Amino acid sequence: MPMIFIGYLFTGVLLALGVAIIIASWDTLNALPKLDLKYLSTLVQAAMAFIGAIAVAILTATVGRSNEYLKVRLTQSVNAATAKLNAELTRAVNASTERLRAELTASVNESAQLLQAELTKSGDVFRAELNQLVPRRYEAYHAIWTALTQYFRAVQKFEEGIFDEDILKAADKACEDASGHTLLVDQIDQDTFHNFWQELTRLYEIAKEKRDLPDGLRTLWRNEGRTLGLHYQEVREAFANRLLA
Repeated sequence: MPMIFIGYLFTGVLLALGVAIIIASWDTLNALPKLDLKYLSTLVQAAMAFIGAIAVAILTATVGRSNEYLKVRLTQSVNAATAKLNAELTRAVNASTERLRAELTASVNESAQLLQAELTKSGDVFRAELNQLVPRRYEAYHAIWTALTQYFRAVQKFEEGIFDEDILKAADKACEDASGHTLLVDQIDQDTFHNFWQELTRLYEIAKEKRDLPDGLRTLWRNEGRTLGLHYQEVREAFANRLLA
């Protein structure tokens, strides 16, 4: 910057010097009686042109140097502003990222703790309910099996020719009462219970018609007893396997 200032100063001095020379020369030459004004004017123009050319060259160089200096300063200012802006932007982004990461971590940890608490609570509730359900399921299977066994033993007396209607009605009532427990057993076992109950009831109804016939009940048992006994064992094994599973 000082060199540019000196260039401008030197150009101004040259122009001032040229003007001073012209004035001095004009006064001096004008005092000479024999000097032609035409030649004097030419001389002055030549001097002015020479001095002006030097001044223009110096000024041009100075302006060019000044432009380069301004360009460099502008570039430096832009780079400095850009670097500052990038640094501030980086700090802002890093700060926001750290804050979001901390908030996300806290949120995830809180959610994980809540979920773990809920799972623990659910697990405790499930275990408590399971501890209550298992004995009730056992009682349900025991109730329906006891009722079916009671009914089967009453029907089995047909083999001896015995038709005890009170015992048969009581056995049928026991199955009816036990049917309320089927809600706690598997669906397939509910179907097994009702199918065997219906099979026993069918023999009971047939026996009503044959009880007064000679050897009617024994004949009925010979025809149906073996199949009924096999079904009885199948039901027993199915229920036992379900409880032991």
